[in-house]
Amino acid sequence: MKIMGDSVRRHQLILGGIFAAASAVFLFVVYQTGIESEVVRGYLPYANEVMNGNIPNMEYPPFALAFITIPRLFTSDPFGYEIAFVVQVFIFFMIGLYVIAKLAKRYRQSQHLAMILYTVLMLLMFQLVADRYDIFPTVLTLISFYFFVTKKYTWAFVFLSIATMTKLYPAVLFPIFLIPLIFNRDWKNALKGSGLFVLTALAIAVPFFIFGPDALFSFLSANVDRPLQIESTAASIFSFMHMLGLADVTIIPFEPGVMGSSDNLVGPLPDAVAPFMNYIMIAALIVVYILYAYGLRSLPKYGQDSEDNRTILLGASALLALMAFMIFGKVFSSQYLIWIIPFIVILLMSHFDPIYKRYFLILSIAAILLTQLNFAVNLGISGGGTGITDAGMLIVLARNIVMMILFVYVIWFPRDYIKKKLDRAQPAEAEE
Repeated sequence: MKIMGDSVRRHQLILGGIFAAASAVFLFVVYQTGIESEVVRGYLPYANEVMNGNIPNMEYPPFALAFITIPRLFTSDPFGYEIAFVVQVFIFFMIGLYVIAKLAKRYRQSQHLAMILYTVLMLLMFQLVADRYDIFPTVLTLISFYFFVTKKYTWAFVFLSIATMTKLYPAVLFPIFLIPLIFNRDWKNALKGSGLFVLTALAIAVPFFIFGPDALFSFLSANVDRPLQIESTAASIFSFMHMLGLADVTIIPFEPGVMGSSDNLVGPLPDAVAPFMNYIMIAALIVVYILYAYGLRSLPKYGQDSEDNRTILLGASALLALMAFMIFGKVFSSQYLIWIIPFIVILLMSHFDPIYKRYFLILSIAAILLTQLNFAVNLGISGGGTGITDAGMLIVLARNIVMMILFVYVIWFPRDYIKKKLDRAQPAEAEE
């Protein structure tokens, strides 16, 4: 066992070294080209306000300020801030690597393979991982999931709340955590977990409410009132309709300094649909929760109520909830795919048919590569905004179609996997 542990640690150091080398290359390119990164352009001004004793109005939840401000404690120089931020990203990458290895051990799967998959997928999204703060809520959510799987429910709900107050999306996993507790009639942990989730969020939000109420409410309004972001599923469909002469749309470019601003799609049809997108997303999430509850209810009915099958449903349902938030929401920024990387790895560690896992991985990588192509073409070459071409929007549409196929694929195959297990078990029972 000690030899195995030493092997895992050595592998973690090697993979960490690869990520550190990629980070060094990224910083060298930023320094040599003089590119103004998102970290310097978007986060440093907020950090400077905090250092001046102010709570800035921003589009992010309150705890995001912790990760935005920590690098500023070490330096006020823009490139120095960039270096400190990337170091912080590296630390969280390593934490995620450690937790993925622990989950793989819990799933009785190869820790080495799980860590390689996690590292490769993160490297495929590298410039977004290094130049956005999304890895922080991603790893916090992963830690929360690990605690839930290992039945440390108190810490699971606390970390999920911290992740939610860092970036809103982890909140969609709250019902995923609650449903199996209710199913098991574990009312104590269900009530305790719910209370801790709310109390942790309040503990983070109350200081902002007292010292910067405008900042707290501006975060909420920035995420509710915004139009369709150009990469959203609805925007890509309306843009395609525009190419066919079926809709009249216009791209409104990102406005520097305007909170919540992005490249958005406007027009009679997008403007009419945008107010309803949050309701559509909520409806999609409710469907996911119902499917999860139905799956849990079906397991004992068909004699398949094992820990492995419950774990499969938990991981698949968590992934589906995150994807529903992304696919059916108003905004689907490129960096959002970072959120699902740990859950892609988790599902690949499940006891599915290898053929299923192969196609699942192919679809996942296709979505990531199309996202990177979108980033390169629509931001790198076209410069974003009104420079985005029809070809660029077709790339966005292709990415969103792949994500929808992946969504359906994840819905179908846990059910199909359990059904096949049942079909295999029935002949054996008949022979007896």
